[in-house]
Amino acid sequence: MSFSGFVATIALTRTLGQDRYGTYVVVLSVLAWVVMAGKLGLPQAIRKRVSERSEGNYVAMGLFAQFGLYAIVAVCLWIARHHLNEFIGIEATLVLIMMLGVRLLLDVVRSILDGQHLVHVSSILSPIEWTGRSFVQVTFVLSGFGIIGAFAGYIVGAVVATAIGTYFVTVPQTLPSRQDLYNLKSYAQFSWLGSIRGRTFLSMDTIILAFFVSNSLVAVYEIAWNLASLFAIFGSSISQTLFPAMSKISSEQESDAEIARLLRISLAFTGLFIVPGFVGSALVGDIILTIYGSGFDTGYYLLFVLTFARLLYGYMGQFLSTINAVDRPDLTFYINAVFVVVNLVLNIVLTWQFGWYGAATATTISAGLGLVLGYYYASQIINVVVPFGEIAKQWIAAGIMAIVVLAGRLMIGSSLPIVVILVVVGSAVYFGALLALSHEFRATVHDNLPFELPVTVE
Repeated sequence: MSFSGFVATIALTRTLGQDRYGTYVVVLSVLAWVVMAGKLGLPQAIRKRVSERSEGNYVAMGLFAQFGLYAIVAVCLWIARHHLNEFIGIEATLVLIMMLGVRLLLDVVRSILDGQHLVHVSSILSPIEWTGRSFVQVTFVLSGFGIIGAFAGYIVGAVVATAIGTYFVTVPQTLPSRQDLYNLKSYAQFSWLGSIRGRTFLSMDTIILAFFVSNSLVAVYEIAWNLASLFAIFGSSISQTLFPAMSKISSEQESDAEIARLLRISLAFTGLFIVPGFVGSALVGDIILTIYGSGFDTGYYLLFVLTFARLLYGYMGQFLSTINAVDRPDLTFYINAVFVVVNLVLNIVLTWQFGWYGAATATTISAGLGLVLGYYYASQIINVVVPFGEIAKQWIAAGIMAIVVLAGRLMIGSSLPIVVILVVVGSAVYFGALLALSHEFRATVHDNLPFELPVTVE
């Protein structure tokens, strides 16, 4: 998914240019916030209730409720189309409504699959969506359709992924009831703010920046943010995978020790990619950004700060996912409320005073605060064991990688082809060092590969 998106972004930035690509980014940012209004925590509630394997037809009731929310939001968008088009800079309201529909439907399908413990299926939908989106976008944009081709790719990718995901959904034979709707509502009334918290972290800075800087600068910021997010994919995958398992254990009132064990595992592996990504962004981030075209290397320091923010947010996400899994969305509601308010205020104030560096700083501070609150409230529910030893070994391995990459850059040079080679070599050094340092990592790799590694497990 990340690779196809990476290639498509290069094609879009180089073909559309910074200004038009910045407009596309603004549309996506507006869409992201509109999606929050169209969800109101419903997909999270569907995932939670379905994963509990309780009586009821939460699949049919969830789809029915989602259609109702979509209809309301779509009408509101059409009424406000003149203001929306003026903010975006192009006539995009109708496209926005279409993109909203396919996005909501795909998210509901993925939530149902997660709840039915088919995480391996729902996870495949993301690369399918992004690959389809990227193929259509690159084809249409290079054919001269411009920004319309970018929008078409978004819609086609989501439709294809939704169709495939729907095939694997199992719909209970019972009729949905009023109790089903109440049970969904009882969870969604708290979880909706979690969606806003996630979107605040992902898009608040972009929205605020759009008021203070040009779309071309927004494009640079978004590219730096996308690269930082690339390193966080493994932590997000762990959270998505473990939530249904934790939820089922909690609903069956089994031992909290098993949930604590799963939380420890998630914390141990959250930084697996993003720790070396953070170190690597400091070493070669300025050169990697030039892939997107001239002028994008100005986002080097942004990339460094935003990657650190992503690191903090990744650990925060594990704590909040665990709290939600044990059916305490009221606690995450408080954490999310604090996060959203702090993030909004800091983004406005710091972006106004310091531009995009202020936006990046606001995002980082918010993630740090959310991490502290997440740890505190998770500790009130279960015995939280933070695997400091495993996390430290990842940093040591990243330090060894840094020595090799920095030496290579100083001795060989800093051209883009050389840096790409250094990235590959650095990745090999990092994972090799981690295999040597960490028994837990060796055991995990050994248990999940179909062949033996030269490094044995004691």
